[in-house]
Amino acid sequence: MPVYKKIHRRLALVFTSIPSLILVLMSAAFLSLSEKALYENSFLNFSREMDTIVSYLEQQDVISYEWLAKISDNGKYLPAIYDQGILLSYAQTALSRQEQQLLFQAAQLEPVASLRRDLCAHKEFTYVSSQKEMYYICAASIQANGTLTALILHTPETVTRQIKLSRGCFLLLNAAGIILLFFFSWHYTKRLLSPIQKSQEAQAAFIAAASHELRTPLSVIQSCASAVRNAPCGEQPRFLAAIEKESRRMSRLVTDLLTLSRADSHTLHMCIQETELDTVLLDAFEHFCPLAGKKQISIHIELAQDLFPTCLCDGERIAQLLGILISNAISYQNPGGFIKLSLAYENGTFIFRVADHGIGISNGAKAHIFERFYRADASRSRQEHLGLGLSIAKEIADAHQAGIDVQDAPGGGTVFTVRLPG
Repeated sequence: MPVYKKIHRRLALVFTSIPSLILVLMSAAFLSLSEKALYENSFLNFSREMDTIVSYLEQQDVISYEWLAKISDNGKYLPAIYDQGILLSYAQTALSRQEQQLLFQAAQLEPVASLRRDLCAHKEFTYVSSQKEMYYICAASIQANGTLTALILHTPETVTRQIKLSRGCFLLLNAAGIILLFFFSWHYTKRLLSPIQKSQEAQAAFIAAASHELRTPLSVIQSCASAVRNAPCGEQPRFLAAIEKESRRMSRLVTDLLTLSRADSHTLHMCIQETELDTVLLDAFEHFCPLAGKKQISIHIELAQDLFPTCLCDGERIAQLLGILISNAISYQNPGGFIKLSLAYENGTFIFRVADHGIGISNGAKAHIFERFYRADASRSRQEHLGLGLSIAKEIADAHQAGIDVQDAPGGGTVFTVRLPG
C-alpha cells in the first residue's frame, strides 16, 4: 500500500537521522578534544626543545652555520639570528625566499617586538600564516651577548598529518555507521509497521466479508417483503417465515460481530467464578441431543468416574465455546454418524474434546479455520454457518489463557481439543 511505503520511508529516515546526528556530534566532540590534546602536547614538546636550544645559544660565543644547518635539518626548524636587528647571512643563503618571507612576517608580530621590553629570555606562541598554515614560534633574546635575537619557527606537520588521518578514519566510520543505521532502520520499521498493515488489511477484509454476509439476508428480506404485498393470502406465511428466518440469521451475525469487536477492544465481558465444568458439558450434551436426533446423529459423552475439581472461569463463555464446537460437528456430520464429547483433568488442566466422524478438514484448511469468515467450502453453501463461530471460540479460549487445536480423528473426521488451566 502506498501510504505504508511513505510512512516506512519517513520512519526509516527519522530513525536513521537522529542516531546519525548523535553519532556525528559525539565524533566531532571527541575529535575536537583529541586534537586539542595533541596540539597541546606538541606545543609543550616544542617549548621543552626551545629551552634546550636557547640554553645552548646563551653559552656560545660563536654561532656556527653547521649548528644552524643541523637544527634546520629536513625543515624541522626555521632559525633566524639577528645581531642588533640585522639578519645573519645564514638565513639569506640557506633558506628559500618563501621561508625568508615567512620569518620576516613572524618578526613583525607583537610577541617578538615586546621581547626586549619584557627582558624575557624566550617565549613561545602559535602563528597562522596568510596561507592558513600553523606554526610554533620561539622568540629569544640572548642575554649573554645582549645584542642577539633568535627567531625559530616550527610547523607541526606530524600532528597535522595525524589529525587528518583521524578525521578521515572517523569520516569513514561515521559513513559506514550511518549506512548500517539506515539498513537497520529500514528493516526495523518494516517489521514495526507489518502488524499494523496486516491488521488494517484484516480489518478491511473483515468489513468486506461482513458486508457480504449481511447483504444476503437483507436481499432475501427485501424480496420476500415485496412478494408479500402481491401474494395471495395462502402464500404470505411462506414469505413471512423466510423473512423471520433471515432476520434471525442476521441477528446472530450482528451478535457475533459485536462479540468479536469486544474481543478486539479487550472489552469482552467475563464473569469469572468457580464453575463445575462437568455440569457445563452435561448441559451442552442435553441441549444438542434433540438437534442431533433430527439429523439422525448420535451424541455420546465420556466423563471420568472421579469427581472433577471446580474451575475458575466464565461458565457461560465456556458453554458458548462448547456449543460452537458441537454445532459445527453436527453440521458437518453425515446422517447415521456419531459425536463423542469428553472431559478429563490432567496435571491441573481440564481437557475438553469434541470428536466427530464427518467430512473432516483438509490440512490446508486447518491453518485457517480460526480466521474470521473462513469456511472450507468456498461456495458458502452451508448458510447456517457464517464463518465466525470458530473465531469466537478462539477468542474465548484466549481470554481464558486456554489452548484450542484441531486434529484428524482416527477413521476420519476431526477432533477439537480445548485445554483450560485449572
